[in-house]
Amino acid sequence: MKPASIDERALPPLFDIGAVWAILWARRLMVLAIAGATVLLALSYLAVTKPSYTATASILIDPRDTRATNFNNVLPGIGSDSAAIASQVFVIQSPDLLGSVFKSQKLDSDPEFAGVGMMSRLLSLFGAGATPTQDAAFKRFQSKVSVEREGLTYVINVSFTSPSPEKAARIANAIVDQYRAGLVGERETANSDVNTLLTDRISGLQKDVSDAERAVEDFKAKHNIVNSTDGGTLQSQLDQLTAQLIAAQGDADRAKDRYNQALAAGNSPAGLTKLADILTSTSASKLRDDYNQRATELASLQTMYGPRHPTIGRLQSELERLQRLMAAEADRIRQQLKASYDLAVQNVGKLQDKLEALRQQSTDSNIAQVQLRQLESKAQAARAVLDDYLKRAQETSQMQGVQTSEARKIGVASPPVQPTWPKPVLLLLVSAVLGLLAGCGLALALGPVPQSEEDPQAPKDAAPEPVADRTPVSPQPLPMPANFGEYRLPGVAGGTAYSNIKAIRKQLFQTGNETLSLDVLKIMRQMILHLNDHGKPFVILVSSIGSSFEARIAGAMLGIGMQRADQNVLMVEIGDHLSNSTTDGAGLFIDGATGLQTVVCSSVTEKSPGVADRNTFRGILTKAGSAFDFVLVTVPSFNEDGWNPELFAKADLAILALSPSEQPSEAAKLIAQKFGAGQIGRSATLVVAPDGARPAGAIDGPRAIGERRHISAARG
Repeated sequence: MKPASIDERALPPLFDIGAVWAILWARRLMVLAIAGATVLLALSYLAVTKPSYTATASILIDPRDTRATNFNNVLPGIGSDSAAIASQVFVIQSPDLLGSVFKSQKLDSDPEFAGVGMMSRLLSLFGAGATPTQDAAFKRFQSKVSVEREGLTYVINVSFTSPSPEKAARIANAIVDQYRAGLVGERETANSDVNTLLTDRISGLQKDVSDAERAVEDFKAKHNIVNSTDGGTLQSQLDQLTAQLIAAQGDADRAKDRYNQALAAGNSPAGLTKLADILTSTSASKLRDDYNQRATELASLQTMYGPRHPTIGRLQSELERLQRLMAAEADRIRQQLKASYDLAVQNVGKLQDKLEALRQQSTDSNIAQVQLRQLESKAQAARAVLDDYLKRAQETSQMQGVQTSEARKIGVASPPVQPTWPKPVLLLLVSAVLGLLAGCGLALALGPVPQSEEDPQAPKDAAPEPVADRTPVSPQPLPMPANFGEYRLPGVAGGTAYSNIKAIRKQLFQTGNETLSLDVLKIMRQMILHLNDHGKPFVILVSSIGSSFEARIAGAMLGIGMQRADQNVLMVEIGDHLSNSTTDGAGLFIDGATGLQTVVCSSVTEKSPGVADRNTFRGILTKAGSAFDFVLVTVPSFNEDGWNPELFAKADLAILALSPSEQPSEAAKLIAQKFGAGQIGRSATLVVAPDGARPAGAIDGPRAIGERRHISAARG
């Protein structure tokens, strides 16, 4: 659902132009007199005021750093930051800079600033005048200086106002020159101060460097460190000795393997052959060859002479002698290999001892080198700081006199031709406008011109007529309730109230259709305009003159329309004909025809002490609280019995639904009879016409949405 709204074109205007114009026209002479007085005051001011001239000089704060050398400036430039540029405006306006200009231009004796003002002259007539002080003269001078930045640029305009155009130009240029000289002077002063500080610190730094270098040399002498490469020599010795140890260990391993092979070879001729391969021996080779030759000869002779031949015996004796010689040679070779192995093992042990000693010496040297490096680093740092100080001192001493100013004058102040104040045309125009506004305001504050109640043509001494001779006054006509117009039922003419209500809801909540009939919107708009603003909920009473049919139709139509406008609505049906209904006192339920939250109670329950207060109309309103925006109460017609007058007193608005044959005057008479003519203003009439034709004033979706929004705004 989307909210509906009310067209506000029918509301009365908030500002009545006709009434305002009538007041101004009636008091036009007073308005013109005030305007003329302000113009005369402006003319008087122009006559007594001396013209003043303003001269302006412009400077450019150049953020680019101009350097004659590659040296870093002691005092850096102003920079390109916007805040830094803006701060220069306050520097120019500072009392120190302006005070220097004030003294250099000898303005303390200038009558324009040191002279006596008009107020002092008036006081001097009574003997209370005071001699102006130099501070007062400087304040006057300072008030005439204007310094402004040109937008977000680097340009600053310095202006000075004076009755003399030449003086204004001279002082504006003097302020700019003083500012530019101050920038250069600041840099020169900063260089001089820094150079003095550097010179004072250099002597102390030289002593620190000397002490640090002496500590390094003392440490070297104490730990026998000739130069810083000792650690590298020890390391190379460690590397060489490690390589020798590895080689000696390899030789010992090879000697051990050869000795083990010799032990395994034994004393046999084959073993002697292996020993000859292990260790080159000429004797072993000759013995092996002799043995082989004798063995071959013995085998040949045994075949020829037999085993008992004397030659065979001799040859066997020679073979045995050769075997003994071979065994002795084998023992000699094994002893030689054993000696080589022992020598290799001794060599490995010696190398290990030397390596361990060198490692210990290297460890001690490394510890000493760490301490030495710390002392050397300290000495080197002190030497580097001293070098920086010496270099910086030399730079600052050479930068004296070569500083350039960042402020460049781009506009020299010249004596102005036209005065800046006063401007006669502008002053007269503004005074005339202000006078007219003041006169109109005073005229509107005084209000309309009072009119005489007596007839100007009647004689002033005429006596009033006697009361007895007056003509009887005719009774005042009865006021009429507000007329909400007519509502036509949508296409169910002659049907029951239930079927008509369902047709109304179907029309207002048609699926996919944003249309909402214009007559419903107009009725809702008029209803809201007749309500006084207060907290929720608003109570709307709906009744009728003849039957309750029109009241039920009107109440359902208003409730469904407000729900269509996104308002939370509670329907309350009251009547003696509903006292025996199954829903009486049953609480809140959704009505099948209207689709609204509904509660039913009897009018007599307002006075029945035995009924719980929650079932009474008062209890229903209390329970509703602020949960609902509107409470629509449908009550019996005025002509039916059981109509409770208390319901009318609790309602914000009473709507009487009429049939086409009933007249609004009848409703006015009934309200006047039951509640008094003064209560007619809290009531309205609505004609319910049983016509099935759809109203011709149906509006389309966008306009309906706008109307619903206006209703929500009026309700809120």
